[in-house]
Amino acid sequence: MENKKYTFEELWNRLPKLIRDACSKCEQDNVHHKEGNVDIHIKLVFEYADTHYDDVDLLLAAIFHDLGKPETQRFREKDGKMRISNIGHETKCEFYINKYFDLYSDVSTNKEKVTEICKNHMRAGLYVSNQMTKPSKRKAFEDLKYFEDVLKFYNCDKGGRIYLT
Repeated sequence: MENKKYTFEELWNRLPKLIRDACSKCEQDNVHHKEGNVDIHIKLVFEYADTHYDDVDLLLAAIFHDLGKPETQRFREKDGKMRISNIGHETKCEFYINKYFDLYSDVSTNKEKVTEICKNHMRAGLYVSNQMTKPSKRKAFEDLKYFEDVLKFYNCDKGGRIYLT
């Protein structure tokens, strides 16, 4: 049986309009996200995952991974420039997964895997860049049930910052 291919719009538009609108209005720090607001980034991460992997769980992780940014957005001045941060957004996405995952009940997906990917996507960057230096933290990260998938998604998240269709 062939896996069904899903488009970004098909999966994204299942979320309530209020959430999608909040993401479209949520600008990101242009140092790390030159692509602009959260919904553009989510779409680019989705497209990168769709192009490079055959894994619907990565597609749903792309949909959910930054939904917490509008609620966690903070502005601060640094070196005379206004900077944007979203500390804690990766844990906030679990709320959205628990609330809206049933909208994807027809999609053969693994909620536990999507949740673990989303909750750990920021830690993956620290791991890959060797900024996660404590051996115990590295070991705990490596022991995640879906460690390899978290690293794949890190590639998608990073690739979605520059990947343009």
